[in-house]
Amino acid sequence: MWWILQFLAICGITAVHTFNRWAGIQGMEFITKWLINAGAQVCIAPLFILSYALAPGFFQPWFLGTALIAVIGFAVSLIFFGEVVTITKIIGAVLSIIGAVLLVL
Repeated sequence: MWWILQFLAICGITAVHTFNRWAGIQGMEFITKWLINAGAQVCIAPLFILSYALAPGFFQPWFLGTALIAVIGFAVSLIFFGEVVTITKIIGAVLSIIGAVLLVL
């Protein structure tokens, strides 16, 4: 159960930062962007709290979250922002997933 909460929280964090990159500096007023970010963080924080409270230890959610944010961020950068795929990025994503699985076990 804790890993589902961690996954949902990481997806929320990725969504917030995707919005930040998409919105840029120009466009909306700063206060509007700040309110969107603060509101999202208020919704996401309880997921992290529950994930860490239910996990068997500290390192499992920490490393799973680190791997998930790297992989989901990598996917978002490719899909939404059209960044270039390199073998180094692919190897890094695969190694982060393998490392998270080994640490969770």
